Amino acid sequence: MKMYCMSHDRETAIGLKLTGIESVIVQKDKIEAQIGKVLQDENIGILVITNPVYEFAKQKFDEIQQKRKIPLIVKI
Repeated sequence: MKMYCMSHDRETAIGLKLTGIESVIVQKDKIEAQIGKVLQDENIGILVITNPVYEFAKQKFDEIQQKRKIPLIVKI
């Protein structure tokens, strides 16, 4: 299993990339599409999201946490 990060800012994405975590910077209107890609990838076990990303799609992330065991969603 691997970790994946959806970030709203460049600094967080770069910092996590330096630790070996695949990271993307997402815009508000692209979050739903990115969530779909993450859910299709069975290798992603932990999804790290920044708080602003969570706030943009709070309902979707909460639904994922309630209905699925994987990926584990971690807010930073």
